[in-house]
Amino acid sequence: MSCRLQGQVILNTRPAHQQAELTQMLEGDGARVLGFPVIDIRPVEIGAEQRRLAREIGNYDILLFVSRNAVEGAFRFIDAASLPASIRLGVIGSATRTALRQALAGSPLDIDDCLVAGEPYNSEALLESPALERVEGRRVLILRGQQGRNLLGNELARRGARVEYAEVYRRALPADGAETFNRLAADGMPTLVVLTSAEGMHNLIELVDASAGRALRAIPWLLISERMRESALKLGHNAEVLIAQSASDNGIRQTICEWAKPRQGR
Repeated sequence: MSCRLQGQVILNTRPAHQQAELTQMLEGDGARVLGFPVIDIRPVEIGAEQRRLAREIGNYDILLFVSRNAVEGAFRFIDAASLPASIRLGVIGSATRTALRQALAGSPLDIDDCLVAGEPYNSEALLESPALERVEGRRVLILRGQQGRNLLGNELARRGARVEYAEVYRRALPADGAETFNRLAADGMPTLVVLTSAEGMHNLIELVDASAGRALRAIPWLLISERMRESALKLGHNAEVLIAQSASDNGIRQTICEWAKPRQGR
């Protein structure tokens, strides 16, 4: 879609290794993009538990990946070639699906045959999938970061599945803070902030100084779910909230483009 973002200054808060695609899209549309990661993604140390999972991964009936970070973290110690043809896979997010396809490249599995749900690749689609309706006695492994949401696992357990969780990455507060942000914003505050998790919102306010925090709360925020809106209000955000069409980079871009249309020429 055609998009003009000249004059917009957009704060991209995605983790550092996941910023490039969105930044490139928005800069191609004419925006100035400030990269300020608010979450560090760190791999877990491969220990006894991870080695056990690597040995026993073929004993699970269903593997569910909550994010592309989960895919990347899991396949640091899981050999895709060891996955049986009977295993079913589920993902949350189109970027997760892309990461999983890449992880399975060269293995005998065809992602299109083993995915349990199609678009829009979210928790709701997974839970509505026929493959997850009758899971009594089946072993389900949910691969995620530390202290992830239990909604998906709780519902599958209610349906009779034997649910386990595997922590395959960790989230941490980045080292760069107020000084880095103030340098980025020296020529003017952003006109829009992109935030992709409630944890990221809290980290943003923690990382900047009080003055910048007040200014950021008065700037429109783009969020990726309605659930995040309440967290934004609790943090004192008092400006416009945009909810992205989807959590993907393309969905975020499309929402920003629609938001910017009436502002062109101001």
